Amino acid sequence: IDRNARPCMHNPKHAEFDFWLGTWDVRPRGQPLAPPARNVITKIDEGCVVFESWTAPGSEGQSFNIYDRSRGKWFQTWVDRSGGLHEYSGVYKDNAMRYEGETPGPPLGTTRVKTRLTFFRIAPDTVRQFSERLQPDGTWAVNYDLIYTRAKPTGASPNVGKPNGGS
Repeated sequence: IDRNARPCMHNPKHAEFDFWLGTWDVRPRGQPLAPPARNVITKIDEGCVVFESWTAPGSEGQSFNIYDRSRGKWFQTWVDRSGGLHEYSGVYKDNAMRYEGETPGPPLGTTRVKTRLTFFRIAPDTVRQFSERLQPDGTWAVNYDLIYTRAKPTGASPNVGKPNGGS
């Protein structure tokens, strides 16, 4: 009965992105002393949706990530306070979530740019998020390269925020 009522809780495909769950300090790669952004990643809707809540000085946004069984792919929709809408689809392959899609491009977000977005599981407490955009000459250029470090608990159990309670 539970398998029918909560199918995402019983399908291992819906757990592929669980390595991203938690509360993270996020910095540009190679800048370990920079003040961190904060990103909180949770599962909502009976484990079907990986929900992201990003906050940084001058930047806020959310994403919804879901595995679509009918198409055998993951999808991400990102929205932010600047009116940005990023739409991706992809697969989990070689220990990484690999998305491709389109994001707002210059000038002022009035065009769309083909973009790749990859999340690499580096270690249990480290994730790398790497974004590239397609240039007019057909080459790829880096948008950003971020390192996520699991935030230290503040008075909570050390397993809080870890996938499956840290087990």
